[in-house]
This record gives sequence, C-alpha cells and structure tokens, in this order.
Amino acid sequence: MLGLLIGIFSPAAGALFLIPASGKIFMENTQETYKFFISWSIICVFLYFINFTDKIQTLNLIIGTGLSCLLLFHLLKKGIELDLMFMLLLLLNAAFIALRQFLFLDVITSRYVRAVDEAVKAVSSRFTENSEQYLIFVEMVEISKNLYMQYSPGIWISTMMLCLMVGYFFLSRKREELSSMKFYQTHVYVIYSLVVALLLAVFIQRFRVFAINYLLALVPLFLIQGLCVLNAKMGRWFVNSKALLAVGVLLLILNPYIVLFVSVIGLFDNWFDFRNLSKSEDLNEGHTN
Repeated sequence: MLGLLIGIFSPAAGALFLIPASGKIFMENTQETYKFFISWSIICVFLYFINFTDKIQTLNLIIGTGLSCLLLFHLLKKGIELDLMFMLLLLLNAAFIALRQFLFLDVITSRYVRAVDEAVKAVSSRFTENSEQYLIFVEMVEISKNLYMQYSPGIWISTMMLCLMVGYFFLSRKREELSSMKFYQTHVYVIYSLVVALLLAVFIQRFRVFAINYLLALVPLFLIQGLCVLNAKMGRWFVNSKALLAVGVLLLILNPYIVLFVSVIGLFDNWFDFRNLSKSEDLNEGHTN
C-alpha cells in the first residue's frame, strides 16, 4: 500500500520502492508476481472509480509502475541478460509514453500550463509589474515551459528507467548477484538506435523533438554503464571512503554535467572497452618484454 501511495505522486519512485521491498518474495514465487500485478491493477481501477485518481494517473500506476515491475521480475526469473532486460524495459515505457501522449496530449498540456500559470501568479507578486526583473522572469518561465512540454516524454522515461535500474541494484545487492553489473554493456541494438536518433536530431528538423526525447530516454542506460567503468577503475577508493562515496552521489544528484560526462564514458565504453583497456596494455607489454 505504501508503494501505491508513493506511485500516485511519482510512478518512478513507486517502482523504486517496490522492487527492493517485494522483489525477493516475487523472485521465490512466480505466482506471487502475477497476483501482485492483478491486485495492483484492481486497486488502481478502484481508486479511479472513487475519483481518487484520474485516467492518466491510473495508467501511470498500472503500466508505468506495475507492468514495469512485473516485466522486471519476470525477466530476472528467466535469467535474461541485463542488456536485453533493460532494453525491453525501455521499449515498454517508450511504447506506453507514446500511447499516453497520443491519447491525452491535450489534457497533459492544459494541466501543465495551468499549474505553471498558478505558480507564476504566486511568485509574480514579489516583482514590480512590468519591471525588467518581472519580464525576464516571465520569459524564462515561457522558455522552460516550452522545453518541458517538448521533452517531458523523454524525461519521464529517463526517470522511470533510472529508478528501475537503481531498484534492480538494491534488489541484486540483497540477492548478492551484483557481479554481472561489473561487465554490463548496453545492448548493441540500442547503440544502433542511438546513432539513428542522433542523425535525425541533427539533419531532419521534422523528427528532432522525437529524436531528442529518445536520446534523453537512453541516458540512464549509458549512465549505469559509465558508473560500472568508474567502479572498475576507481571503485576501491569509494569503497574505502564513505566521504568520497557521499560526495560522488551528491555530484550525480546535483550536477547534470557530471551525469552527462559519466553517460558519455558509458557510451564510448561500447567501442573502447575501458574496463579491459589496462589489461590489454599490460598483456602487450608482457609480450614485448
């Protein structure tokens, strides 16, 4: 029930709570996983009929949180490789967001615009009307509003994927099966799709917003891979120092440039294999000597 309450406010946070909290039970008994999803869906529909949630929130809970967790548990039970598992979770959420945008774009837009307008009214009282500061504030709000409306699908998918992956991390830590994370690489088909999205974003104006949304959705995959690279190279420093670990986590949370930098490391690791680079150099030096 706590996971449901969290999911109402944030479907991604609801998934992050559910995976480590209930994953062990579901992994031991597959039937419990399906019972969970059916019960979860029934409760979500009930909340909709009593007007506690609306259609969008209900779909977010059933598909965004519930079905994502169900697919994650099912794939883990089947022993599917991490790269394929994360790719399938990405496809599920991308398909869901595409459907949600198609069905409810006008509703989502009107709600967001109304919320922003109310926030502007509350804050604008601090400025002198028609002053330079007020005009700059309104202009910045309009720019932020337009950017968010264009790229909210990518942000939603990216947030959900990151929570699913972090939830998997905590679940695997409990199950002591984190060794596979050390060797994680993004699935090759995701790499191909990234190249296509980059080409669309750069050369075809018509598909630019769609392509950038997809690139935003891919960020968590490469972020996790970049963290695996850093762990292989510098992990011992962070393990031996809780202060360094805390600083590293705060930098990831507070600094988007650090997130982008680590994600780029993860992206290029697919070609340069940074984790095995030092081993190859040592081996070559050994042959030379």
